[in-house]
Amino acid sequence: MKLKMLTIFVTDFERAISFYRDLLDWKLLEQDDYHLAFNAFGTEVHCYLAEKNTSPGDYSNEARTVFVFEVNDIDQKMHEMLEKDITFLHTKPNQNSFSKYAAFVDPFGNVHEICEMLKTP
Repeated sequence: MKLKMLTIFVTDFERAISFYRDLLDWKLLEQDDYHLAFNAFGTEVHCYLAEKNTSPGDYSNEARTVFVFEVNDIDQKMHEMLEKDITFLHTKPNQNSFSKYAAFVDPFGNVHEICEMLKTP
């Protein structure tokens, strides 16, 4: 097996295009009445309609899948995204043993993250 694509469920295709294409700079590859297809920096991502939004809930304490996008400078990228009114779950990045990371929310309640890998000694 190999990973072919990622899927995001959304409640409105126009809002999904506004967020993923216009704010996150994903390339819109295909659009029809049933789905959207994007190229997210080399990864194929498809959006399908859902009846209702989700919520971040108790993020990181509840089981879920999260897309993590690597950036060179998390502070700069977070600032740029905040200027586009993208909502983050915390006011500053968190850190673990190998990266700094920050979780953000799409208009439908799906949580994604950006991360900056820490330099190894």
